[in-house]
Order: sequence, then C-alpha cells, then structure tokens
Amino acid sequence: MIRPSYNPEMSAGNHLAQDLIVDLQAAGHSVVLVTPVSEKFTGLPEEYQDPCSVMRVKSKVSGQGVIKRILRYIDTSLSMYKVAGRLDFDLIISHSMPPLLGPFSCKLAKKKRTPHIYWEQDIVSNSIISTGMGTSNKIKQKIMFHIARMLEKYTEKHCTHIVTISKKFKQTHTDRGISDDKITVVYNWIDTNVIFPQKREKNPLFEELGLDRNDFIVSYCGNLGIPQNVEIMIDAAEKLQSLRGLTFLLIGNGSRENHILKYLDEKKLRNLRYHPLYPLSRARDVYTVGDIGLVIGKKRTSHNGFPSKMWSILAAGQAMISCFDADSELSEFVREGGCGIAVEPDSSDKLVEAIQALFHDQSRCRKCGENARKFAVEYAERAKATAQFVEIVKQAVAGICLK
Repeated sequence: MIRPSYNPEMSAGNHLAQDLIVDLQAAGHSVVLVTPVSEKFTGLPEEYQDPCSVMRVKSKVSGQGVIKRILRYIDTSLSMYKVAGRLDFDLIISHSMPPLLGPFSCKLAKKKRTPHIYWEQDIVSNSIISTGMGTSNKIKQKIMFHIARMLEKYTEKHCTHIVTISKKFKQTHTDRGISDDKITVVYNWIDTNVIFPQKREKNPLFEELGLDRNDFIVSYCGNLGIPQNVEIMIDAAEKLQSLRGLTFLLIGNGSRENHILKYLDEKKLRNLRYHPLYPLSRARDVYTVGDIGLVIGKKRTSHNGFPSKMWSILAAGQAMISCFDADSELSEFVREGGCGIAVEPDSSDKLVEAIQALFHDQSRCRKCGENARKFAVEYAERAKATAQFVEIVKQAVAGICLK
C-alpha cells in the first residue's frame, strides 16, 4: 500500500488506511505500507506501534509555495517508488495523491507483474479547475491541469481496477471512456463502534478547551486547505457574535493553516476557539463536542473530492450543515437522511441562516443528530465497506493468477 500520509502524523484519511490494513490482515493478507513523513517528523512516539510493516520516506524538498509543493510531490513519489521497488509483493494499492503515485504504481505493477488497485480519493485535474491549486495565474493552472490529466489518463488505462469514493467520480471515468466494470464505488467509511454519541459531561474536551457545556456549539474539524473555504465559517461567527450561548470551534491543520490563523487574528472573535488537529484516538471526543458539524467545500469541490469527515460527524450523532455543491452526493445524503441542512457553497450568509435555524429550533437539531447516527450505521459502516474492498483485492489477485 502506497499512500501520502499515515499515523502518528495527523491527516484526515489516516483512519481509512488504518482500518483497511487491519481488516486486510484479518482476512489473511500481509501488508507493507510505504508513506512519506512531513518536515516536522522526528521519530515515532515512545509507545506508538504500527499495525503492519511501515516504510517511511522523507523528502529533501522543504518550504511553502506551489513550485516547492510540486517538487516535493515529485521527490516524495520517486522515493516511494524506489522503496516499494525493492519489495516482493502480489498486489499494489496506491492513492490518488500525490499525482505521480498512480503512474509510478502502474509502472511498478508492470515491472513486478502484479495487479494494481488505484484507490481514488480525489480527481486532481478537476481540483485544479475548482480551486486553482494556490495560484491565480491562468497559464500555470492550465499547464497543471494538462499535466494532471495526462497522469490520470495513464493511470486509468494501465491500473487493474479503480476503487473510487462516489458515484459522481465513477461517472467521470465512464464519461471518459473507462469500462464500467473496471470501477467500483466504495464510500469512505467510519467505525461506528469507535465513534458514537457521547454525553457532554463525559467529554474532556470541554475542560481542555474552556468550553461551556451549556453553549450551543458549531464545530469544524479537518483539513485547512484550498478546497475547504473555512473563511466562511469565520465570517459566519463574526456575523453571529451578538447571539449569546453560541460558540464556534475550529479544529484543523493543513497547507493554509498560517493563512487561517492570520485571518482569525485579524477578526479577534470572542465566540470562536481554534485548536490544531487531535490524534485519531481523540476522534470521538472531537466529533461529539458540537451540536452542529460543518462540511465546507468551495464551488465545484464535489467534482474532485468527497469529504470523509462527513461520516465521522454523522456517526457521532451531530446535526450537519453542508456548504457544498447542491447536486453533490454529500448534499443529497444530508437532505434524504434528514441529517441537517444543505446550503450552497461559498456563502457565509447562507451558513448563518442555517445555523440560526437549528440554534432557534434545538429539538429539530437533536432530531437531525439522531437521523445522522442512523444514516451512518446504515450506509457507512466500516465492516461492510472494508469487506467489499477485501473482495476486490481477492478478485484482482485471482485475475492475475488466471493469466
């Protein structure tokens, strides 16, 4: 398995890798994980233990900015390719980020004569269109789009199977001419036995963060990157400062963390608290601290991403407000499941209206939270999803053996 991040460093998708590794091993498979570490990584904590063999690589490229980020992607992907190339294995599972991982894994699979499952968490070329990838220069965006699209085409053609996380993503591939039977939708999952509703008096985060248990809390937990337009939450908090008993909680890290912290400092809000991401072991505390959980994405983000935090929010029994494309599966789930309110993206005014609606009708908010928990158990339970993935692995290996 080759992926862009793993524990003990904190990243939004790490629990998916952890669960899949454990459940693949329970099904009789041996797993070796190859992953990069950040500039800040200095070694494993004293009592930390990996669930499988993990090979970590560190990029020689450091610093911020689009160019350095691209160079780091190249250096990291090449290093992981070299490390994985020294291993003996029967199958590769690779992630969709960094963008070179897919093509490198296809090359490696061909060299080793093994199948390759491409686990697609995002469509990078679409992401460039919707977010600009940190540059307003249209020529740079166009160049990056064409490079990303070229890499995607290569991976689509040469991988054995694509596991993607939404029906919209699958439709994108079939529209591009990829055979329907080469693509399986496996929604990102959550372990509902680990994340479940918790009474406030049992949640230590209230003391740790100095929160009032009687307050109505609106929370965002996750990545602080380009697709996540977290500024609209901050702007909503500013507009609702006069509403007594309402508190906003922002928990996150990411490429725009410094920008967000500067934006917060300029606002000097009394009703918003910030804290960096907590480790995976604190997920239940994090997702049960709020009455409302927010999922925020810039316009067209649904064309390139599907936030896995949605399932954590629902499993914890939080009402959800999604600021996401109206025609996205995420917004459809919120509406169909009665889990909360779906509003258009990029509008702090619409977010304010949704927060006010649930703040002033807290019985409705609680009902949305109950519906959310039921929806997560029915549609995103870990055991069902990972069993589907394990079966795909089994079939992929069997297919190669038959050849």
